[in-house]
This record gives sequence, C-alpha cells and structure tokens, in this order.
Amino acid sequence: MEIIEAIPDRNEGEVTLRVKVYDENNKPVKGLQKDNFNLTVCPPKADSNTRECQTLNQADINLKIPQPEELPPGWVIVLLDFSGSMKQLDSSGGKTKLEGAIAAIRKFNQDLAKKGENTKISIVPFGKGGQNCPGNKVTKKELDNFVLAGKKKVEQTLKKLESKLNNLCAATDIYEPLRQAVQFFGNPEDSRFNLPANSNLPQSRRSIILLSDGYHSIYGERENEPELEAQDFEKMMFILKSYPNITVHTLGYGLTPEQLQQKYNLKQPPTIRDISKRGRKKSNDSASLSELAAEEFVDQKRLQQIAGVTRGIAEFSGNVESISNSLTEFLEALFDEYQINYIQPINADRGSLHNVQVSFNLPNNLVDSEREPYVFPWVSRSLPRLTRIIIFLFTLAALLGGGVIPFLLWAKSIKREYQ
Repeated sequence: MEIIEAIPDRNEGEVTLRVKVYDENNKPVKGLQKDNFNLTVCPPKADSNTRECQTLNQADINLKIPQPEELPPGWVIVLLDFSGSMKQLDSSGGKTKLEGAIAAIRKFNQDLAKKGENTKISIVPFGKGGQNCPGNKVTKKELDNFVLAGKKKVEQTLKKLESKLNNLCAATDIYEPLRQAVQFFGNPEDSRFNLPANSNLPQSRRSIILLSDGYHSIYGERENEPELEAQDFEKMMFILKSYPNITVHTLGYGLTPEQLQQKYNLKQPPTIRDISKRGRKKSNDSASLSELAAEEFVDQKRLQQIAGVTRGIAEFSGNVESISNSLTEFLEALFDEYQINYIQPINADRGSLHNVQVSFNLPNNLVDSEREPYVFPWVSRSLPRLTRIIIFLFTLAALLGGGVIPFLLWAKSIKREYQ
C-alpha cells in the first residue's frame, strides 16, 4: 500500500489522501470499502503508538473512488524495443513481434482515450545502432512528443513505426533509454510532471511502459559481458530508486526461460550469463545457445526487478493477444486509486508539519503504509456562509453603535457650542 500524496486544504481544514493498494504482484486491489482502512495522524517526530497521535474514527473518514476525469493529468511513455529481433515472428506464428506490439499499443491508446481526456502518451522506439545501422537513440526531444490519447497523431506515429519493419537492425539497449525517460519525468523544473512544493494541486500521474523482446546486449563479444551488464544494471536501479513516484511497467515479449529450456533441450533455464561468450563455455552446454542469444532470449529476471523496485507490474507475453491483455492491466493500474478525506484532528500552528499513516485491514493481517508528511498552512475550517454573514452584521452593528454613532453625536454637540 502506498500514499501517493497528502494534500491539505487551507480553507476547509481538510486533508485529501491519494492512496494505492497493491497485491503481491503490484497489481491494484479493487473494491475496497471505508472500513478496510484506518488512519493515524501524528504531529512531527511522534511515535504512532503514543498518545500524541490520533487514530480517526470511521465516521470521520470519507472514501471515494475517483472517476477517470477527476484524476490529475496522466503522462505515459511507451518505450518500444526497435531491435533487429523484433522482425521475428511471435509464438503465434502469424505476426512479427513489431506488428504484434504495435497492434497492442494501438488498442491501448484507444482504451486510454475512452478513460477520459486527461492522459497523454508518447511512443518512443529505442535501439543501439552500429556499423551500417542507425539505431534509435532516446533523448529529451524524442521523449517530449506527447499527444492526447486517441488523437490521429498517435495513429500516424504507429503507422510510421510499422513501415520501418524491414529496416530493424539495432541491438537492445534497455538501461540508457529507461534512464533518460525516468530522469525526463523527474526533472524538478518541469511543472507538467513536478509541481512546486507549495502547490495545493495534485501531482500528475507518470508511468513508463518498457516493452522489450530481448536483453541488454550492447557489449559485443566481450569476455566480461555479465560483469559489465551487472554494473550497468546497478546504476539503473540507483536511478529508479531516486525517483520513487515514477512507475515503470515492464513487458517481455517472447518465450520464458522455462519455455526456451524445453524448446532447446537445455539442462536448465538460460540466464544472461549462459548466453554470454564466457557463459557458453561454462554452463548449459548446447550448440543452440548462439542462436538463442541472438534472437530469442528475453531477460525476464531483469524486467521483473525493474518493475518491482518502482511498484510496477511485470508481465511476460508470447503473442499479440497476450501482449494486449498485459497492456490492459497497465492501463487499469494507471487509473485505480482511492481518495480518502478527513478533517485535520490535531491543532497545529500555521506551517507546522504533520504525518499520516494508512493501515489496510486484511483478514489475518494489518498492512501499514509509510508515513506521508504534509504541511498544514491553515488549520481552522472556514465558517459556514450564514455564520460569516451574522458575524459581519454583528461586527458592523458594534462599530456603528460603539464608534460611528457616538462620534457623530459628539461632532454635533461641538457644532452647537460654536454656533
């Protein structure tokens, strides 16, 4: 469970929480009710078990499932593997992987548009070029190509990518494009994705979908390929952990390691070390591994790790129908969240810090979120309009009776004396 953010309302004395609840596979949990949640509000540095903290009564909590149009703007980057292996047929045998991927993205775009007009999508091909192969380098220019979901320009982009099927030749470079996309979304100076700290508006929803049919293979025939890959992967994981509010969903397109083991009669499911030059000398003794390394191995483990550290969903699909279903799950994750509202229960000075923790009741367990801090600039609720009018009238009467009228009478008496 995760508190996306806590938004205090300085006028109403109310706090709005945006909350996501996940299962063990980071898929959203739907259909929860108010009594599934407990809220504990604490002053700064207080232990949640002390008397300084206050657990709210159910009557003081309002739960809402926002409609898509009520959610803050959504931004989706689809990183599409544009390596040479995407020319190969998928497990259905009827489409190339590129055709299957584009067909699934096309449906994803249409479904996204049906959810509302507040989500934009950018489709970015990636692949590392080489001699006589231009590749597709990912930079800010390519990433910042957002179009409102469902618009004609998205379809034009997909058709343009389809037309390049016969020109695919690049190697699969997963980590650099992903790093570029994460840092692009995490740019603190871009107010589309990161609002100022004093803003009362909700933060935008940012998701990256990484679709690949291979593994990080930019090292050629170097003997220490597994070690180099491990180093680059650790650097990538550090970047992902530095931007905790950016979700990366991963989609492997191909056969699982277990399916490849069966297909090639291997001793065990292949790993990244097996398909390196050094690995082929050490384990999984099979003449088929050279072909496997070039065309069919998908690094399922790495894709799962990337998604896991960002609370994203990791899926693995072999054909266009399965790919489309996986993208539908990513779509649901983009929109499934809960909104919890409560009135600030603890008196505080303007500008003071508070913490809130949400607990989720399971049948045999209690899951706690991390504490989410927020600054409450104005604690008192606005009085009802009628009450404000009455106070204004009484204040006006007091001013007239205690100040203006006596002054007029005094001025009149002075005037008589000098007549």
